[in-house]
Formats: sequence, C-alpha cells, structure tokens
Amino acid sequence: MNMKIVTTPDPSLRRVALPVEKLDKKLSTQITDMIQTLRSAKDPEGVGLAAPQVGINRRLFVIIFNGVPEIFINPVLSNLSKATLSNIYPKAKNRWLEGCLSVPRLWGFVDRAYSVEVDYLTPIDGKLEKRHRKLEDVDASYVQHENDHLDGILFTDRILEQGGEILEETPNGLSPIEM
Repeated sequence: MNMKIVTTPDPSLRRVALPVEKLDKKLSTQITDMIQTLRSAKDPEGVGLAAPQVGINRRLFVIIFNGVPEIFINPVLSNLSKATLSNIYPKAKNRWLEGCLSVPRLWGFVDRAYSVEVDYLTPIDGKLEKRHRKLEDVDASYVQHENDHLDGILFTDRILEQGGEILEETPNGLSPIEM
C-alpha cells in the first residue's frame, strides 16, 4: 500500500532516527510499502526514500539502483573521499541538481563526497544480513542524501552550508530563491 510522503516542515524530517533492532513482520511490511511508494512517486520521480520521509522513526532507507530496490538498514558511512563532485565535475553544466520528495519543487547542487563506503544490514530470507558497498558518483550522492534524512538533515541545509543556491520550479523553469 502507498504511504504518505511527508513534506517540510513536518517535524519527523528533523528527528534523528532510531536504530532498527530486529526484522519483524511489521518492518517487512513497511519496507515493502516504502518500495511501492517510491516506485509510484512520479512528479518528480524518486530514486530513494528514507523511513523518516514516511513518518517512520527508524534508520532505514531504500534506493533503486538500475531498477532494483536496495534496502539499507542501520547504515554507517565511512571513507568519504576528499574529492567532491565539484572536483570531479568542475564545470557546473556537468553537475546534477538534487531534489527531494519531501521538499517539493526545490532543487540545488550539493557538493558531496565523490565516493563513499557503507556498511549496512539488508533483509534476505527473513533475516538481516551484513553488507558492505563502495559507491561512487551519483550513487554515492544518493546514499549520502538518504543517510542525511536519518540524521534530520535536508539537502537544502547542505546547500545553505555550502553557500550554494536553492532553485524553485516555476512555470518558466528554475528560478533562484532569495534567502
């Protein structure tokens, strides 16, 4: 069943999420519902969804890589590269803008680490299995964005920290927001 994606200024987006203690029927159902909700998000299309975005106070997110959902439970990020997206893509036209299902119609460039490693649990046959992945480029960006949700941080916070520009979708395209 589709869940409601909460949007700013909902307080659940600003909470530090609690660790997942065990995989039970309720959590399994919530994960299935999160995947369905993410797949049905069309305007804009979503790539990832964190539990706080659907009002679940747990350290869990889902990202769809090449059409396949991957479930990250209690993720721990490490070895973030010193190289950032702006080092790898010095020309602004080669960079992508981040958006968020919980922050509708706002976009902006976040200068995230180009690569990251993540240790996490994922459900396999009703049990939580440990996994480790090294991600680069846009995939690393997705993981950092969703992991920020688990700490109550929005991509717009990162843009402001970095002195960047937040853009708003208008009928005429994207326009900078006056801060």
